[in-house]
Amino acid sequence: MNEDNIVWDDVYSVGSAVIDDQHKKLVVMINELLQSDQDGAAASKAVFAKAFSKAGEYAQTHFHEEEEILEKVGYPNLAEHKKEHISFMAEVWKEFDLFNKGNGSPINLARLLKKWLMNHIAVIDKQYAPYLK
Repeated sequence: MNEDNIVWDDVYSVGSAVIDDQHKKLVVMINELLQSDQDGAAASKAVFAKAFSKAGEYAQTHFHEEEEILEKVGYPNLAEHKKEHISFMAEVWKEFDLFNKGNGSPINLARLLKKWLMNHIAVIDKQYAPYLK
């Protein structure tokens, strides 16, 4: 196990099984990205590119579904929440582009994903938890 790995804890739960399960899948994918850095340079790049693409697509799907749920429950800060998602995806794709051009590293990008995800779940997503009940 990589020391950077994320360990899911119920403290991250937002009270929706659907959203929590999606967050858990994102955690697994980020852990895969973190592990890819431990597998050696050549193997790491190929594994990382595939895992990152999968995680990026999944994140976009998750964000879309999360936003639909928040719209249904009338979450008043939905517009701001959507901006967070858009800003994050732009930052991630920028970093991934740098990595593809040889100007970044898998571990740095994976750590960025980890930091953002854990902050987003623990702080930002917790703000809508009361609206899901």
